[in-house]
Amino acid sequence: MTYYPLSQIKTNLYTNGGEYSLLTNRGRYVGYYYEVSTGQKYTGKNPQDKPNILLIPITLTNEVDPTIPFVQSNLDNLITLNNVVGRDQAKQFEFDTSFIPPPSLNTNPRLIPKFNLTLPTPQDQQNGQFTRYFCKKTNEIQYLEIDIDTFKKLTHKDPQIAWDLHNPVSLIWQITGNKEQVYNSNRASTIAIEQNLKWYGFSQYFQDKFLKYYQSQDINNLYTTGGEFTTKNGQNYIGFYHIHNGITPMVGKTHINTPHDVLISIKKPQPITQTTSSIILPTLPNIPSGGGSYSGGGSSIGGRGSY
Repeated sequence: MTYYPLSQIKTNLYTNGGEYSLLTNRGRYVGYYYEVSTGQKYTGKNPQDKPNILLIPITLTNEVDPTIPFVQSNLDNLITLNNVVGRDQAKQFEFDTSFIPPPSLNTNPRLIPKFNLTLPTPQDQQNGQFTRYFCKKTNEIQYLEIDIDTFKKLTHKDPQIAWDLHNPVSLIWQITGNKEQVYNSNRASTIAIEQNLKWYGFSQYFQDKFLKYYQSQDINNLYTTGGEFTTKNGQNYIGFYHIHNGITPMVGKTHINTPHDVLISIKKPQPITQTTSSIILPTLPNIPSGGGSYSGGGSSIGGRGSY
């Protein structure tokens, strides 16, 4: 076979059938192929994906000649004479006319899932989580993130999409909270899917980006006139500050990646509210006859004799 540089090859092309047949036996071809600069097409995703059999365009003669076998390539849909010839021509051949192909065997081109991100909405940010959707190719370790519409079509086995070639799954993705806990939670969810569904390598698909879409709970652009915080060396702090992750007060309007000081809250004494049950009256001295008064503990007590 003539060598062609990569720049002269179109790889990973795909045909659902009805376009090309194999040169070797004129069998209809369904599957991946590549095209070289001369316009010739060969089976396989690229020249390294063997075997590389030359493909030829299907002609009307190929469609109706009963001596030409129709074959199926790779792991795609089964091809029957019902799919290939007209009803009048089909009468010439011996096959079970009661057979009705299921939706997955329909010769009409079907949608192939495409990469499509699902982004968190403002409501998702308030909830602290949202749902992401993925699918795996049934005969390959190949994962793809999809949107909810594609997920529903695959789940409901919609005949317009190649549902038999892709398995869907949904995943709850945490986006707020303690940063370390969010990371561990999302990682654990992907590993659970990997183990339960035997989706080997699914957790590696994320490339350790388990904090993707993470929403910091920082409260920014706060200001203190003093008396609220001290710096680590004990000085009263006056100026802008922010609360990182909703917990830690720090110097500066917003959180930055470079080091900056944590502020220490000044514990203010709480006011003491006394009730009757909490007042302890002192022992009063003997008061001479004739009356008098004694003031103590915020109360005024008068009387004759001793109390």
